[in-house]
Amino acid sequence: MDPCCLTTLDWARKHDDDDYRQLAAHWVRGWMVSTVWLGIDHSFGQFRRLMGESHVPIIFETMIFAPGDVTIGGEDDLDEYQERYATEEAAQAGHDRALAAVVEKLGPDSVADITGPLVPGTSDDSADWDQMC
Repeated sequence: MDPCCLTTLDWARKHDDDDYRQLAAHWVRGWMVSTVWLGIDHSFGQFRRLMGESHVPIIFETMIFAPGDVTIGGEDDLDEYQERYATEEAAQAGHDRALAAVVEKLGPDSVADITGPLVPGTSDDSADWDQMC
């Protein structure tokens, strides 16, 4: 996934392609960890440029969603956790960290309950969940 500038039509085609847009998705006991290609720069670079900082497009995002029956609240709450990244490699590493955070919250025995589509070229190819969590 190239962070280069895309035409609006190219972005729309790629964004409409679930296989292109979804880097990884995993579920653990109803919790979902999802990492996607946004394709639109979420760095708000115009503000950074005004302050003299360099601009790096932020085009990937990882989020965690709690199951519907979870009471939301507390400092350690992971529901709607969000992290954004400039590169696909950083996004894959971030996905693994977010998944490890869910496993830590649920307990080490939850590793056995990790499910999700294995997306070629993502963190699923090399992840060793037993060692990570």
